[in-house]
Amino acid sequence: MLTAVERVLILKGADLLKGVGPRHLLELADVTTEIEIAKGSVIYHEQDLADALYMVVEGRVRLSSGGRSTSEVGPGEAFGTWALVDDSERGHRAECLEDGRVLALRRDDFYDVAAGDLTLLQEMVRVLAKRLRALAAEHPEDARVEGEGIEKPEALVEAEAASTGESARPGASLAAAATGQPAPAPARETSGASPQPKLPVTEIAAPEPIAPAETLEPPKP
Repeated sequence: MLTAVERVLILKGADLLKGVGPRHLLELADVTTEIEIAKGSVIYHEQDLADALYMVVEGRVRLSSGGRSTSEVGPGEAFGTWALVDDSERGHRAECLEDGRVLALRRDDFYDVAAGDLTLLQEMVRVLAKRLRALAAEHPEDARVEGEGIEKPEALVEAEAASTGESARPGASLAAAATGQPAPAPARETSGASPQPKLPVTEIAAPEPIAPAETLEPPKP
């Protein structure tokens, strides 16, 4: 039977728990479970839903996917780590190569502890962020933010159109009609934008010249 301190030291070996403080690790250690494992037994299959993180105390465990061995874990190492944040299928098989023991931290127990102390979740989120940045550095094509840099904001499109002279000044057509000048060319429509309604143009007739007033002769005496 492991002591509380031994459980804390073992849990600290898990990637997602490396940044968690001693007090929080002690709380998590209280809800872990020791499980005896036997050579040839399967801890979980590829299609099993993730529900717990495991730490090897004694023995060795082989991880495989699609019938191909991917890695082996021994004392002080973790497997099934992402079960704390993801409840989808495992995606790999965990089989015991030697008799021994594992320490299991179930996701439900983890969140029961974390619910009373948000600092624990914050520490875990920081570790997740570091892991995601590392993955993004190795596989930048998977790190693209969806939609970012693809569609321009509407305000930017309008500003670019104004700077290139594509948009006519408001009221330019009416002003041209009043002065007898040709109307400016309509603005080029932007993809996806609804056409602007055209205002009717009324021709303004030039005023007729005013005849000079007749000179009145004074009456004859």
